[in-house]
Amino acid sequence: MDEFPHHIVFQKKTTTSDGLGGGTESWTDFFDTEAHVQPISGYSRIVAQAQETPITTRVYFPYTDTSLPPSQVRIQYGTKILAPQSDPIDQGGLHEVMMVECYE
Repeated sequence: MDEFPHHIVFQKKTTTSDGLGGGTESWTDFFDTEAHVQPISGYSRIVAQAQETPITTRVYFPYTDTSLPPSQVRIQYGTKILAPQSDPIDQGGLHEVMMVECYE
């Protein structure tokens, strides 16, 4: 079985000037990669809800040193949009696999 059987696209929030001092926000693709998108278990979901942490999914992907600030980034996975709820974590500290917790 492939370690990363899914494809995801990281998108960042951008603002386009309307020429009148305002702007229009939109999402722009900036990083795509293979990944393993894994819904959390029922038990983990109950614990997350008890802690008022809206986590539904964990996304694992190959290590990158690209800055991925959760407040300005979202993940497109097929037709789903996942909102990161944490900074990406280097799993095991070996610069091999990253994980980010998300809310769908």
